[in-house]
Amino acid sequence: MGEYLSPGVYVEEVSSGIKPIEGVGTSTGAFVGIAERGPVGTPVLCTNWSQFTKAFGSFTENYLAYAVFQFFNEGGTKCYVVRAAKGTIAKPLIKAEKVIDDLTVRANSEGAWGNALSVAVSAETAVVPGDTARTNYFKLTVFYKDKEKEVKEVEVFDNLTMDETKVKDHVVTKVQSKWIQVVDKGSVRPTDTTAPVALAGGADGGPLLLTDWAGADGFIYKFDPVDDINIVAIPDAAGDNTVTQAGYTYCENRKDCFFVADTPIGKNPQDAVKFRMDIGKFNSSFGALYYPWIRVADPLTGGTKLVPPSGAIVGTISHTDVARGVHKAPAGIDEGYLNSALDVELALTKGEHDTLNPIGVNVIRSFPGSGIVVWGARTLSADAEWKYINVRRLFLFLEESILKGTQWVVFEPNTPMLWGKVKRNITAFLTRVWRDGALFGLTADEAFFVKVDAENNPEEVINAGQLIIEIGVAPVKPAEFVIIRISQKTLGKAA
Repeated sequence: MGEYLSPGVYVEEVSSGIKPIEGVGTSTGAFVGIAERGPVGTPVLCTNWSQFTKAFGSFTENYLAYAVFQFFNEGGTKCYVVRAAKGTIAKPLIKAEKVIDDLTVRANSEGAWGNALSVAVSAETAVVPGDTARTNYFKLTVFYKDKEKEVKEVEVFDNLTMDETKVKDHVVTKVQSKWIQVVDKGSVRPTDTTAPVALAGGADGGPLLLTDWAGADGFIYKFDPVDDINIVAIPDAAGDNTVTQAGYTYCENRKDCFFVADTPIGKNPQDAVKFRMDIGKFNSSFGALYYPWIRVADPLTGGTKLVPPSGAIVGTISHTDVARGVHKAPAGIDEGYLNSALDVELALTKGEHDTLNPIGVNVIRSFPGSGIVVWGARTLSADAEWKYINVRRLFLFLEESILKGTQWVVFEPNTPMLWGKVKRNITAFLTRVWRDGALFGLTADEAFFVKVDAENNPEEVINAGQLIIEIGVAPVKPAEFVIIRISQKTLGKAA
């Protein structure tokens, strides 16, 4: 309350105590893999396929580009991508470059891809019609030789100078390129070139080891600064036992994302069972395993290519979250349909499927008239309570939403008045979740409870500076087995 020293009318703003909890996002993908180009070890946000190609290039013999393409093709809306690459003493990771007098032009990221770049230096274009071009100014044109060996002009930077006193026109200031970086090593204007001159010396580095993917300092940890990731995949390490377990561990330690893993290529159902049992000693509800690989159109060759399904699966989960909600299992004829897949690596029988589903291997099936569909929605948890993907991911959503939505409570007076405000806010949030169909029950009371009172906050808890909130929810479970019982009806008897 304010201090009033003279007569008058005073207006005070009073908080209503209502601080709505907003649901966090659940549909953002996260991919680690080998790309043609792009920043190494830096998460880059891509909201469409065009943004990915601008940052990382197009398809290569590796699987990252295919996975991201499938992600967007399946309805994914945004993802973060980390390019994995490293240098060794024998095979260093180097940027291509070209020195032209006092100007050094480098590829904007490491790798042999930069050797396909070339640049041309020429007189600047006249600033004003009729003016004479300034002799100490120049134009820099960037070219790129694509996979068809066609050299294309990709960028032009005009009216540049090496004079650092001309801040706005200085070459380092004006050249903000998606392809190159420039270094000013003096004041001499670069000599005009009669033709584009190629950058050289770019190298891709050494092979990636298992520890490079998901070891103590692996590329998966480059996502640590990014709060907004939900569904993680490492397609270029598909089918590796060590990387798969490390991926589950990473997501479980973060407690805000879910890992999608692939079985190895070329495995029959018995091999898939063995692979699952090999990672069985590490059971986790923070990840799922999919089998078999899928065949997709290959823009690189014009034919088809077998690829790990994780890219398409991450896209399917993302789309299901947006279209139906995180509580809907990402499987079935509708939400489980894979737009990207032309075929499956191996067509499974029902008997073979019967051996895989109970141990948590989610099978991708080909059904006549329905196409290629995901026909499994299980995690790899040994705990029946966390058997289904949608249940685990619903709790990730609830926990993070409530966590972020109750930060205002910290350092507030720990009184029954605060308890009432907290209970009202969480109840309002869970009521919305229940109305969206994510919780089981005909009424809100059947679907959830929120307890914050003197019983769970006795004096000793309050004196310890703690506020305990107990929440219970009844998540919906997928109708995994639909059992239809039919019997003959005897004439004259009521049904």
